[in-house]
Amino acid sequence: MNEYVFCPRCGAVTKPGVCTNCGYTINKVEQSAENVIDANYEKSQQPFYTGPEKKKSEPNTNKSSKGWIIGLIIGAFVVLVTIILIVVLALFAFLPIVIKGVYNTSQITTNTLTTNNTNNNNNSNPNLFPEIGPDVDPDVDPDADPDDPDLDLDVNDSNDNEFYYYTTTIEGLYSGTSKFDYDDFINNIVPSANEYWDEPAEDNFDYFINGNYSSYLRSEVSHNFIERDGFATPYYEYLVDSYIENKNYTVERRAIRYEGECDGIFINAYCTYYALSSDKVDFTKANEALRNQAISELYEFVSKNKNTNSDETFNYTLYTDSVVTFNNDEVISIGFSTTSYVNNYIENFYIHGINVDVKKGGVLDNTAILDFRGDFAEFFVERSNIQNSYVDAINYSPSDDTAKVFQDDDALIMLFTPLGIEVGINYRYHDSYGWVTVTLNDFDDYFMHQYSFDTDWGHGYDIYQYEKDNNIYFDPFANDDQEEYFYDL
Repeated sequence: MNEYVFCPRCGAVTKPGVCTNCGYTINKVEQSAENVIDANYEKSQQPFYTGPEKKKSEPNTNKSSKGWIIGLIIGAFVVLVTIILIVVLALFAFLPIVIKGVYNTSQITTNTLTTNNTNNNNNSNPNLFPEIGPDVDPDVDPDADPDDPDLDLDVNDSNDNEFYYYTTTIEGLYSGTSKFDYDDFINNIVPSANEYWDEPAEDNFDYFINGNYSSYLRSEVSHNFIERDGFATPYYEYLVDSYIENKNYTVERRAIRYEGECDGIFINAYCTYYALSSDKVDFTKANEALRNQAISELYEFVSKNKNTNSDETFNYTLYTDSVVTFNNDEVISIGFSTTSYVNNYIENFYIHGINVDVKKGGVLDNTAILDFRGDFAEFFVERSNIQNSYVDAINYSPSDDTAKVFQDDDALIMLFTPLGIEVGINYRYHDSYGWVTVTLNDFDDYFMHQYSFDTDWGHGYDIYQYEKDNNIYFDPFANDDQEEYFYDL
């Protein structure tokens, strides 16, 4: 059967081969077409084909892939913008709190700066938290000239808390009992208490020995006994227990607790002291002096602040701990560390010593133990500059003014210790206050001899040799660019 085809050139119906109408060879075209089909078939068997047909189908495939990616990018962008917006809003909400917290932390860190000198027996408060302390008027510039007649400064009047207190030279900080009136305390302050007792500490929980009240003391007290020849250095660094039982007398630790409200002052006080007893000696006067010293700060503050007809209320907290710093057959010395707070801020702190003649039962006059006349003030400053950090109050005040503070029993610090005598002062200077002491291993050169007792203790330690061996000396140029040191014992 003959087949007919259309001529691709003229369109005539003819047999395969040569077109009978135009003479075009039709077999070449068929062969060429077969070659193209075979070639396309082989290419279609390749795993990754990139021919024209594949390219036509690519836009559909790529459109789907790119759309997914674009959607993911857009979604991530939306999430990122949302997170950024939340962070920005949070910053605006909490930034004031953060700034305030950082500022307060900076203030506290600045105001409680300490030195690294572990031999430093000075402790000063350069206007700690001045905006709250009762002795400071927040409306007065602490750097103001006290001689400026336009300023309402009640200079040198420590009995009036309504004004800013500023001293032009060193003065004694009241830390004794000359103003204390026990009858007035019992009759006019104690009745306001919800709780008041004066009992043996061993019958109650001793918050200084067994609790954490010691952490509230500005000046450290340790109830861990140290052997009298066991101190690491000849410097007396903090109040430490040195009581050794004696057959001639006994010592009882007592605690006074006061909690209550008095004319808008919410009071919380915990104070300790020691009472002596003997079958041969009457210690009544000595025990009264020890008790009075424990609560003198409570009486002083409340007496000045009650009956003020003020609507303001505040919390007053007092901690006074005590420790026997030395005792033997002739004398016993009790050191007191006192720290008080108004609300949560330090209101006052100091240390004080009561020294008792255990043979006669009387309290020694601290101002009569050493001779503070002559060059003692200059000697004290020289020793303090070597032993302690640089203290502006005693270096920038006239020697005569410093000597007067040593004659003030309410400001004088006098303690017998295993290292000898610890002597110093509680002071006010300009708008700050604090205390500073030095250690005298051998105090014979300044001993007044008004009392008759052995003064050999402490001679086993030698400050001068210790300083020579360790190259310790005072460098006056080391303090030119430094502010007054604050040291927290």
